[in-house]
Amino acid sequence: MQHSLWMVEKVLWTLSVLGSALVVWRLYSLDLHLTYRFFFLNMALSVARSLALLPFGPRTPIYYKIWVSTEPILWVSYILVVYELYSLVLKQYQGIYSLGRWFFFAAVATSSIVATLSVLTTNSTNALGSSLPLIFPYVLFERLAFTSLAIFLFLLLALIAWFPVPLSRNLLIHGTIYTGYFFVNNVLMMFFHIRGPEAASLVSDARLSTAIVCYACWILRLSQNGEDRVTSLRLGRSPVEERRMLVHLDTLNATLLRSARK
Repeated sequence: MQHSLWMVEKVLWTLSVLGSALVVWRLYSLDLHLTYRFFFLNMALSVARSLALLPFGPRTPIYYKIWVSTEPILWVSYILVVYELYSLVLKQYQGIYSLGRWFFFAAVATSSIVATLSVLTTNSTNALGSSLPLIFPYVLFERLAFTSLAIFLFLLLALIAWFPVPLSRNLLIHGTIYTGYFFVNNVLMMFFHIRGPEAASLVSDARLSTAIVCYACWILRLSQNGEDRVTSLRLGRSPVEERRMLVHLDTLNATLLRSARK
């Protein structure tokens, strides 16, 4: 039974590595790596780390050392991807962008401090044993710090849905997929934190499956024409009402710009 579970995870892991590598190739072949630079970097780092981990079992010391040393690098890349999405979505609304940027960095800093304090006051050795002392603190830090990023992504998606912000088709697809990817991973990490080590295999398989689905969406849905094709999320409003909402957004943006210049 244990061997079968390991084989399933190995297959999912292999598919995940192939999927992420194809996303990197897709972005590069379409020259989208010049637009979504931090996303391209994040995917390339994920491929490199997965290839480094692939030959080793998840319970081996080498696997543990590679995972521990590379995980913080991926954390930083995730933060940069979210910031890149925010910057691209609000590129035409500098007033709103400037205000939201401060909220973004404040949220990341505050959640990181709270996460660090939570880690320092948590007895991780009781949860996972002394053989892998950093796994529990890493999971706790990631869940608490990235919850703020997930909320920020959700609010950004809500903004472009409520105000039908015109975006390139690629950006709209990418932002929607990444928000779903980020939210599902946060829920899964919360589940792991609550259930403990016995849920590790289930959470790992679920995260790999989620990644494979998202990779397939990025590969199939992003296109060269998608950069030039402008679209927006629609909530069944009439064109007149959509234009009225965009006028309100322009007014808010102009007001914030004037306030920033005073």
